[in-house]
Amino acid sequence: MYMLCESESGYLFSFIIYTGKGTLITDKYNDMPMTAQIVLTLAEDLLDMGYCITTDNYYTSPQLADCLVSRQTDTYGTLRSTRKDLPPGLGTKKTAKGDCLAYQRGKVMVLKWHDKKYVHLLSTVHNPEQVVTTKKNKEGNSIKKPKVVVDYNYTMGGVDRLDQHLRNYQIAKTRGKKYYKKIFFHLLDLAVFNSFVLYQKNGGRMSNLDYRTELVEQMIRKYHSSTIPKKRGRPNQIGALRLTERHFPDFVPSTEKKSVRYRRCAVCSQKRVRGKKIRKETRYWCSECKVALCVVSCFKRYHTKLDF
Repeated sequence: MYMLCESESGYLFSFIIYTGKGTLITDKYNDMPMTAQIVLTLAEDLLDMGYCITTDNYYTSPQLADCLVSRQTDTYGTLRSTRKDLPPGLGTKKTAKGDCLAYQRGKVMVLKWHDKKYVHLLSTVHNPEQVVTTKKNKEGNSIKKPKVVVDYNYTMGGVDRLDQHLRNYQIAKTRGKKYYKKIFFHLLDLAVFNSFVLYQKNGGRMSNLDYRTELVEQMIRKYHSSTIPKKRGRPNQIGALRLTERHFPDFVPSTEKKSVRYRRCAVCSQKRVRGKKIRKETRYWCSECKVALCVVSCFKRYHTKLDF
């Protein structure tokens, strides 16, 4: 799944589900590389509004930068040195550690910075300026970094923030479900996360866990039905409480005439052997539901299955 997220909160603005050749991408940019088409499709409703998009080296390219600039949108991000239309010396010229090599064409700047290894970046809003960071080297001197590197490290974590929140309280499990079910539950995860971000933006103070718990409780209160009809036959008059409330086995109450009473098990009476109903009596019942049930298997089945 391709996602466009707000850098500070991780709020998901748009997404594209990858389906191979059938992936839904706008046909406005067919002359662009596929990675650029993905970014432009995700950002379609944000173009011409002055936004700035941070991309990693999978998406960043001079072609994408030129197109975004033409739509009043800036961009910066890490860059693969093998991209087309880059200056010839970018990948071959060597520099000392800490030094930069930069090229400018209009608003587009490409930069090569020698850190532990060479790092390549592209930006439409930066120059080669270096800034002092809080980190120090072995000699105790402050380390300088290009401003574009500092800004990239600060803004590139939007998708990571979203993934971290989903990982902590994930509805969609990675195993044991059909792909379409995984997609459905993942979309539900994303919707819950987005609502949590909006809740916090409007002054909410609950944690992610407390918010999700409150959301579930409100949905149960609103949509919980007092009766759940069976799939066929007469409607279930006992209702959903037998599936949701606390239930404990007890002896069928005695009477003046009988100190030990037996009643027909509600579950066994629904079973058939060779076409005939089973009649089985039991001393136990659910004191909450007022229904006689065998303690072993029938009691659990009655309170956990919609149809028995």
